[in-house]
Amino acid sequence: MFKVNPDGMRMEPTPERVLSVCRLVSHKSMSRDEVRQCMTLGINDEKELDQINKSINVALEELALIKADADNLVLAVDPSIIASSKAFRRYVSARVFSAKDTTFHMFTKWLIAQNERIFALKSWEGMAKTCASEVKELAALNENAVLGWRFWAAFLGLGYLSGTMIIPNMKLRLEDILATTYTEKFKYNETVLAQDFILWLSTKIPEVEIGSNLPLALSAGLRTLHEIGLIKLETWSDSTPIMLYYVDGDPINGFTHISVKEAMDS
Repeated sequence: MFKVNPDGMRMEPTPERVLSVCRLVSHKSMSRDEVRQCMTLGINDEKELDQINKSINVALEELALIKADADNLVLAVDPSIIASSKAFRRYVSARVFSAKDTTFHMFTKWLIAQNERIFALKSWEGMAKTCASEVKELAALNENAVLGWRFWAAFLGLGYLSGTMIIPNMKLRLEDILATTYTEKFKYNETVLAQDFILWLSTKIPEVEIGSNLPLALSAGLRTLHEIGLIKLETWSDSTPIMLYYVDGDPINGFTHISVKEAMDS
């Protein structure tokens, strides 16, 4: 799922399956066969077994959540990392978004840069074909790869799934970053220049190409966090604004200052 390109993405290892594998072996070391038997309730359905096998491989080889100990699988991380979906998500995000040479990262970066164009593509197959024709390194991309991508993209906070598309909104991705790394540079509840904030943020979200205007997914995330009171976007007349992706009728299309509320850390 997160291997170096051109290794593709797959539908079978969903976030829920990978987390279930980890929680299972955290209680007791198990062989691969024991994990498969437990997760399929002993039913030897070939499709289900393939799903579990690929989920084990992602947890073991790509995310280093579990490891092999002789003939058994054991948990390789602190149990707190799999105690909640939030902790699991933040662990996975820190690993997968920093690896820029994976098919997952390359497709994510391409898709975020499309802004409203993705709505015209209308289907996962359309996204795959268009991306494959435009990004040389992803020429082998197919619909199944993108169908696998969508589950992780939604889980990691890049947007919301709606039928045959993803609605770009990085609210959850931003929330995780601001909750875990914001105080390395700034203080909660203090007003910060937008330019300083975006310069810092650009180092935390390598999947986003930040230009003169912020992309739709990032802009939607900032607007959402502002609307629910976790951040405050302000425009002061004596400062140059950072421009959000324009949305007709939205009262906030730019900001010069930002404050992040301490509640973000909860």
